Amino acid sequence: MTNMDSNVVFGFYARSGFEVQSLLLVRSLRAFGGDMANLPVWLFYPENSPLAPSALEELTSLGVICRTFEVEENFLKFPFAGKAAASAAAEGLAEREGLLLAWHDRTGIICQPPRAFQLPEDKVLGFRPTDIANIGSAYGKPVSPFWTEICSQFGLNAEDLPAITTCIDRQRIHLYVNAGLLVVRPERGILRKWTESFKKSYNLPNFKRFYRENQANAIFMHQAVLTAAVVKTTKPQERWILPEHYLFSVDNFFDYAPELRPESLDQIVTGRFHDFFSLENWEEKIIASSALINWFHEQLKDGPYWPKGSL
Repeated sequence: MTNMDSNVVFGFYARSGFEVQSLLLVRSLRAFGGDMANLPVWLFYPENSPLAPSALEELTSLGVICRTFEVEENFLKFPFAGKAAASAAAEGLAEREGLLLAWHDRTGIICQPPRAFQLPEDKVLGFRPTDIANIGSAYGKPVSPFWTEICSQFGLNAEDLPAITTCIDRQRIHLYVNAGLLVVRPERGILRKWTESFKKSYNLPNFKRFYRENQANAIFMHQAVLTAAVVKTTKPQERWILPEHYLFSVDNFFDYAPELRPESLDQIVTGRFHDFFSLENWEEKIIASSALINWFHEQLKDGPYWPKGSL
């Protein structure tokens, strides 16, 4: 292990049924991570939802430490709550071991050494803005009712949510943190605050009303609560927006502004997939080397990338 990566651990959340995603992510780090290919990797899964033994065996052979964590069943059923709960467990362990934690969605790929996982000394959080405005609240206009409720619940003001520009549709919105990649100094407790706040708020009647009005409010509640937790645990100057081509949305390759789009997918640092591999013509949705396309095909021989009906 090099000095460059010796104080960073790469972590992600998975559970039964998501073996192909987990293997692709780790294999990509080992294959394309360059001098950071040997980063230690932690995979966290719920005690009652282990990965298939064959996948666990291969992940272990790739140097992954697979750990269980406890989570209440009702909370686990809420969109992306498992990812939050797993991140809290990972953050606590990273603090005890004195490591920076780079927490990435399992639906991802590493194509270059992720050097920005080494946070600048004066930063405690590295993150990316959301891809599109979605449920975000437009900056320069009255805060939306949903975000007004978020502010009320967590004791925030509109001024606590500075302007940020979304990655793909380039909209100016109030701070809205993407949960897909978070690099944290664990001693600050950002991810544990996220999970604690999420557990206390997700099932409240005042938020259920917004879920009924718009399902997206439920699906992205985790990111709204994360944003509140970030504001409560960090100062603006301690936050760092990670460089372009981290958490690149592969599905939206041609939706990025030309100046923000790589010439080839091979050039991104980390990327994330949604339903990309369920498309019959996915090869036509990106520009990538034949070597990377062939590598994808090899990974997909293990089975379907995204189980139906899953988040």
